[in-house]
Amino acid sequence: MIVLKERQKKYFFAARLFLFILLLGLGAERLEAQLPSFPYPLSYFKLKNGLEVIVCEDSSLPLVSVVVTYSVGSVNDPENKGGLALMMQYLMFQGSQNVGPMQHLMYIQNAGGELNASTTFDKTFFYETVPSNQLSLVLWLESDRMNSLEVNEAKVARIKELMLANEQERNLQEPYARYFFLMDQILFPDFSYGHSPLGTKESINSITVEDVLSFYRRYYVPSNALICISGDIKAPKARELVSKYFETIPGGAGVPSYPEVDFSSVISSRDQIIIDPLVSTPALQFGLRLDKPQPEEKPVLRLFEYLLINGKSSRLYRLLVSRERIALYLNGGLEDRRGFISLKIFLLANNQIMIDRSKKLISDELNKFKLEMVSERELVKAKNKYRYDFWSQLTTTNLARALTLTEFYLDRGQLPDLDNELAAVNKVTAYSILALARKYLQESKYCFVTILPR
Repeated sequence: MIVLKERQKKYFFAARLFLFILLLGLGAERLEAQLPSFPYPLSYFKLKNGLEVIVCEDSSLPLVSVVVTYSVGSVNDPENKGGLALMMQYLMFQGSQNVGPMQHLMYIQNAGGELNASTTFDKTFFYETVPSNQLSLVLWLESDRMNSLEVNEAKVARIKELMLANEQERNLQEPYARYFFLMDQILFPDFSYGHSPLGTKESINSITVEDVLSFYRRYYVPSNALICISGDIKAPKARELVSKYFETIPGGAGVPSYPEVDFSSVISSRDQIIIDPLVSTPALQFGLRLDKPQPEEKPVLRLFEYLLINGKSSRLYRLLVSRERIALYLNGGLEDRRGFISLKIFLLANNQIMIDRSKKLISDELNKFKLEMVSERELVKAKNKYRYDFWSQLTTTNLARALTLTEFYLDRGQLPDLDNELAAVNKVTAYSILALARKYLQESKYCFVTILPR
């Protein structure tokens, strides 16, 4: 038996991936590329305090990425305290008992690394990429602010000022952005997804030090956290280091579950028009709320997204941008927030007259999915693009891989079986697309927001 060395195996994988890309470019009608299995060893462990850890080994480069995820976001903002989750993200860089304000950033940069953070509706991410011999530093810094963050009036006041300044700049630089959350308010009127994660001037100013500390003690605890380490590290060594820095931190009280969405609530104002002097080009938002899909429907939804809006070969891009030349810019897709699915589309129109035509064409294109099955050629093309994007997320960089594995795990509650993920998408048929469209694409629930210059 011939045994491939590690480097040879990586080259072999790369060659097969290149072949897949080549096949995708050929656009063969019935050819479906065969992809290799996930080439990086995966492992999982859990500390006694509830901290979950995923390790993905890849020794191709002397780098390692760490993603620390807390299952908390703007959905957890207390009533009239919108923006608290985002404020917490900023405050995590403002110093602890052992690290001064913004010194976390300095430590990582001096080690030759990079870092960032982001807050969504239901998660907050902190991530670093460093030379692999600096992993211990990253884990110490993350454990330190998890365990001993220092918050006071001066720090909270500083972050409030920063957030309000960012809001003003965002309104000037990205005037359309503030209306993205309006669609959430329309789609989820009785749920906290319907308020902006950025907060308002009033809600930000109402946040106190006590609010921050209560939020931190409740959600920034090991039992509500997941660490994903991807790169040049062996699983036993990763476990040793994580245990060293995190196992003595108290697990925290039980984190409350997310509230349920009442899908019986009535969506009002399904067609709104806004006049804004800050915008220069007419814009249109489309939104559709889906009842909570079943797990077996998720692969069908992923393929439907690719067919409709994902990429230049999608139906809406070809129709609105390439053929009709109605839209100057088009983007959108499905948003999955712990099972609560919505379809969103955003476009910039050539002129105001084109807005009404855009509404009709979007509605007509969605309704086509309910009337006729997609062709085999179109379905195979969408599957090939999905597989390419899927593997790209898992093979490009350690950070991309860590973020993708994190999302997979938090969505499914278990270490992902990546081969089965692809197999499930491969099994999607034209009939299953048709059945899903007839179930969820109800024209009476289509929502539009038109944004016009003055």
